[in-house]
Amino acid sequence: MKDKVFIGWSGSNEVATKVKSILENEYNYICFIGGNADNNSKFASIGDTVIQQIKTCNQAIIVFQNREDGGVSNNLFFELGYVFSSYGAKKVHCVRKATEQVVLPSDFDNSFVEPINCSSVDDFAKGIIEYFISRQKMSVDQNKMHLINNRYQIHNIIQLHYSEYGSKCSDYELAQYIIFYMQAAHMFGDSKKVESELKEFKRMHHHEFSSELALAVNLSLSFFAMCDNIKTTSDSGKTYITGETFGRFRDDYEDYFDCVEDDDSGTFDEWAKVFLSEHLTYAYMLFAENDDHSPEMKKSLYTKCIREVDKAMNYIEVLENSTPCKENNDSIGLVSLIKSYLYRNMFVCMQYLGDSQSLKWLEMARKERKALKRNFDNGIIDSKLYANFKMEYYLILSECLLYAEELGIDEYDKQIYLEEISSYLQSETEEDGSSVYVDRIEFYFRRLKGPEESKSAE
Repeated sequence: MKDKVFIGWSGSNEVATKVKSILENEYNYICFIGGNADNNSKFASIGDTVIQQIKTCNQAIIVFQNREDGGVSNNLFFELGYVFSSYGAKKVHCVRKATEQVVLPSDFDNSFVEPINCSSVDDFAKGIIEYFISRQKMSVDQNKMHLINNRYQIHNIIQLHYSEYGSKCSDYELAQYIIFYMQAAHMFGDSKKVESELKEFKRMHHHEFSSELALAVNLSLSFFAMCDNIKTTSDSGKTYITGETFGRFRDDYEDYFDCVEDDDSGTFDEWAKVFLSEHLTYAYMLFAENDDHSPEMKKSLYTKCIREVDKAMNYIEVLENSTPCKENNDSIGLVSLIKSYLYRNMFVCMQYLGDSQSLKWLEMARKERKALKRNFDNGIIDSKLYANFKMEYYLILSECLLYAEELGIDEYDKQIYLEEISSYLQSETEEDGSSVYVDRIEFYFRRLKGPEESKSAE
């Protein structure tokens, strides 16, 4: 089951009835024709029937036609205002015959009513369907970090999608929500719970998935499976994956790239490519950290990782230039976070390969993580997410201080940074915020303070 669609009409409900039939029989939507409960009345009602119909649905098709007296039904404008307020402009699809002059109130701009070229009622209905379907590839119009911060909203959207209450978005939109839900699970540390949730969602409804929705769910499950198999060395706390895990993950993701369908409407394809490429760089890095590899193998893996980073940066550039991304300020938040990961991966790879430009990427990663820490402080975002932003910032800052001279950090600034890191570590100790990454920050801090500090700390 997809969205529930309210069909408002004026003049005659003949075309509305045909549109309802096509959408339900060929596209698996559920439709309500504005009017009485039997959906056959030729007299639209503004009573409880219409209000209940609108409340039941989450999209609307408004068919502007003149009545016999040459005007549009006043009831239709009431319905139009109600659905605009309830669903938002992107979910309201207004149409008219191209040959029919429809007179609208002076406050209305005719441009929001799509003229449909047709010579018969059947042609009109088919044209309406084509227009409606073309508008289903809509981008999620919220800042993605705000959405991740309020991930319970995504949970509710997923639960409602195939429920008797009706979905709250199209399959195309849900595909986007799924990949942001995956990212939220990774950041909040509840991947196991969300993995089980998505497995059950797939088991119950996979036969109803659109191609984008299937890709989003499969992509997420493959990522969770790879993360489930990350191992940690007992001595250094280094994380890595085995060849079996890496091979399965890489094969899946290369197949998923082939499944991405480029489109000019929404941004699912742009987001999918960014996530796929960023996750691949993460997998290459984890596999390269496996101590079973020879130096030659490590060199090959780091070189391939650099290629994936280059691809990911190109995909991000396309995404950032899209109108939805600009309108939602996605560069402030999720895109910035992904960039910080890619920049650090590039540093690690180039550092291993002995490239003289490696430190440039380390500094770029620090700037992105500093921006995240600054933009989301003082209760702007969930405390757990902000704790991650702080940890990642101080981790990258500690790494930068190891190369203070090369990066042009003078001794005074270095001492200021060290005091900041010391305060952070103290607060983490008091809050019992120990983790493998905090331990690594402490390890770097001891190195930076020198042998005497290390001895006193021991």
